[in-house]
Amino acid sequence: MGVPSTPASNAIIYLTYGAFLILGCYVAWRLRNQSKLEWLSSNRTQKGVPLALNFIASGECARAPTLRA
Repeated sequence: MGVPSTPASNAIIYLTYGAFLILGCYVAWRLRNQSKLEWLSSNRTQKGVPLALNFIASGECARAPTLRA
């Protein structure tokens, strides 16, 4: 298999963008009756310290960006 042409690549990218837009609009429409308090309480499922420890344990803090001249 070869590399897809530029128009084919653009078609794949924009179809993916469109699918995500439609999916996002559908989820927003389904959750439109949810109150602000319900949304905020569902967002705070993990406290700050365990979340920070998970972030450190994943190795994200160890990956320093390398600058090349």
